[in-house]
Amino acid sequence: MALLAETKHQEREVVIEHPSSGSDWSDVDEVSTVRFSQEEPISLKYSAVPEPSSFPTDYVMYPPHLYSSPWRDYASYWASSLKTPGHASVGSSQDTPTAQVGTSSHGLLSDYPPTSTVSSQSTSRDLEAADEGRSQNSRSLRFSRSSIEEVKEKRTFREESPPRPCGGQASGSLPRSHWESSLEEGFIDTHCHLDMLYSKLSFKGTFTKFRKIYSSSFPKEFQGCISDFCDPRTLTDCLWEELLKEDLVWGAFGCHPHFARYYSESQERNLLQALRHPKAVAFGEMGLDYSYKCTTPVPEQHKVFERQLQLAVSLKKPLVIHCREADEDLLDIMKKFVPSDYKIHRHCFTGSYPVIEPLLKYFPNMSVGFTAVLTYSSAWEARDALKQIPLERIIVETDAPYFLPRQVPKSLCQYAHPGLALHTVREIARVKDEPLSRTLATLRENTSRLYNL
Repeated sequence: MALLAETKHQEREVVIEHPSSGSDWSDVDEVSTVRFSQEEPISLKYSAVPEPSSFPTDYVMYPPHLYSSPWRDYASYWASSLKTPGHASVGSSQDTPTAQVGTSSHGLLSDYPPTSTVSSQSTSRDLEAADEGRSQNSRSLRFSRSSIEEVKEKRTFREESPPRPCGGQASGSLPRSHWESSLEEGFIDTHCHLDMLYSKLSFKGTFTKFRKIYSSSFPKEFQGCISDFCDPRTLTDCLWEELLKEDLVWGAFGCHPHFARYYSESQERNLLQALRHPKAVAFGEMGLDYSYKCTTPVPEQHKVFERQLQLAVSLKKPLVIHCREADEDLLDIMKKFVPSDYKIHRHCFTGSYPVIEPLLKYFPNMSVGFTAVLTYSSAWEARDALKQIPLERIIVETDAPYFLPRQVPKSLCQYAHPGLALHTVREIARVKDEPLSRTLATLRENTSRLYNL
């Protein structure tokens, strides 16, 4: 088990204990799977998903500096998002995500009992059980009728007073005048877990400090990362907000199938609250995991996955999809709840082309994320898939702290971090027989198109 850093709320530095820090629940494994029966009955009751403008919420403005970015006009986006009525066509229209979501002053599904803060001791026990392949009793999910009540929100965008100093510009360090030239020269790590990385390293501090410590492995081409928070239980202490204050850090929020057994009304409330943040760019990671590592019963995985898909489509947030050994079921469910032109990130793909081909054909706006797994000789199937997928549909990710590139000695870096994505970019260029400059430019353009960054 990795040493867990001790959280001190009186300090403003980010110190994170993450329930996943003691377990590798990454997407690669060679152990045979445990088969779950999909006929198992389960008592889960979900409420209907309201229209985007109908989510009950207390309107909270974040500091104005979070709405400015050299890559995106957050202020205009936020003003327009408050006025968007109902569903709109997805695909290209996702450039302006809609509707803030969060809690109501009356409470969302208020009859559900509050959930206590997750302790490091209890989450460690959960992960130890997962590592041993033991299933645990699933928690019944209860959603009251109040969640389907449509609350019409009529708000007026109001400019806030200038913010107090909060550590500089939050959304990026590059001046707008240099943006066009730098766009073609850099990369964004589209999927990492900074909270888990900090925990594994017992790191205490800011992302700026982290980059300085590991400056030798953060290349000049690094332009930022999307940190994925996939266990809603960890959102209660708001440490994710500290990370999103950082330059070059954006966020994605969802419930990983490993944690779907904990999904409840209060966890959903925390999730929707986080997705209100102006730097929350996607919903996920979410999905299905039939591997031995996942102890959440399959029927419960399906229910939580379906619930999140409905919420994400209502909010017009791009999807971040996790899938292990469940590709056929995953596609069947997504066909039911996701428009075919929706923006999707198929995260950490390591399989063969025939596995990904049906998704690519049905969802033309889906991008496929590749990690440093490509750098290992055993990943021949993933490299073969990479050859057959158009470069215009590929994005780069680290899934840090997992998947340290083969070329990086552990004496330099014990775990993967966002700066190391350049090794994967080089491997993509080599496999595709493309110049590194063109590969960088295309991957960066793909990221911009998917996430508006």
